[in-house]
Amino acid sequence: MARLITQNDFDNARDRAHNGEDIAIAETLRSWATDAASFTLADDVSRAAVLVEAGENFGYAGDHAEALRMYEAARDDGGAAYVDPRALMVQALYQGGHTDAALELADALRKGAPQLVNTFLVLGGFFELVDEFRQAQRWYSMGIRAMDSGNVPGAESQYESMLIGRARVRSELGMPRDALDDAAVAIVDTYGAQGRNVPE
Repeated sequence: MARLITQNDFDNARDRAHNGEDIAIAETLRSWATDAASFTLADDVSRAAVLVEAGENFGYAGDHAEALRMYEAARDDGGAAYVDPRALMVQALYQGGHTDAALELADALRKGAPQLVNTFLVLGGFFELVDEFRQAQRWYSMGIRAMDSGNVPGAESQYESMLIGRARVRSELGMPRDALDDAAVAIVDTYGAQGRNVPE
């Protein structure tokens, strides 16, 4: 009889990530999502979300090819996930040395008008991490516009993260400060005055 995987099981697996168990967790999550004879997912556990988490853990362990396979499976599944799996495919392609393919996919995703705020945050943050500052600035700016227009819902902290990220990469690019940069500086100052951590 197949074992039922509950939301609690999934949460526990995610809590164990980044503790030196990335491959083991990734393989467990992959089995939960792909071995229907042994495992069945509870109604509130999205197969796509499990595949995304498996891919992220393969990525943490440096297996970008397997991470890409997990993200592709999540994309094909079409279920709910915290981010469009194609954003993570961009990361896996880039980290796997397929830079041109990664940038082409990012451009296709941009033209498709992403509907999840985390898609903008993930790609803005990733491109900033790898010093693709123009790409990062584009994704942060698009995310801000998407939230301003009301087309993409999100939390205030996510909006603040995009403002701050945009200001950072514009500084790296030597761009003159504008009103949004001023807003980002004000947010950072407010968090500092309150002794709180600045959103990343």
